[in-house]
Amino acid sequence: MIVRITSKFGAVDAVHKTPHTGVDIAITEGTTLRALGEGVVDRIYDGSANIGKGLSIKLDDGTQLIYGHMNEVKARIGEHVHAGEIIGLSGNTGNSTGPHLHLGMKATDGSWLDPTHLADKVANVNWINGPITQIWGLLREKVSEITIDGFTDYLADFIVAFPVIAVVSGGVYALVRILSKGGATWAAIGTMIYGLLIVK
Repeated sequence: MIVRITSKFGAVDAVHKTPHTGVDIAITEGTTLRALGEGVVDRIYDGSANIGKGLSIKLDDGTQLIYGHMNEVKARIGEHVHAGEIIGLSGNTGNSTGPHLHLGMKATDGSWLDPTHLADKVANVNWINGPITQIWGLLREKVSEITIDGFTDYLADFIVAFPVIAVVSGGVYALVRILSKGGATWAAIGTMIYGLLIVK
């Protein structure tokens, strides 16, 4: 499953006046979040800070994983969590411009590490929610953004991106056709729809 990073590690922009200490991952509000590794919950964020509701897990190697902007935290301080264990629900709390997960990573010396390599893992451990949930979230996000100017911008981006989306869909069709003729058509259609939804 492909994830969409909306703000990269170290980014400085209109929202982040100082270098971003993690990555922001577009994820539908209310998506079940799971621990990315073994560790102990060492902090709970109550929603009063910029990060909103969230928690920190101190992993067995001493690094910390920080999850922010959650709607609900389902773990307690001192609780030992296993990789894949449910820790809460994604949300839009704190200083947030839309539903997403802020994922941060801290070294044992307190310096911030780039957690980008964990972004796909977030999607993989949450695959139980299914791709339909993610696609529906992207569709809802696109519909909520529709304005005349926004539609014009989207149409211009769509015209530029369509050849790439068509080539990728064709490639998916050819690969899946090796295994299943019927599945190939649906795989290509799904790839096309997903591509159209993520056009900015």
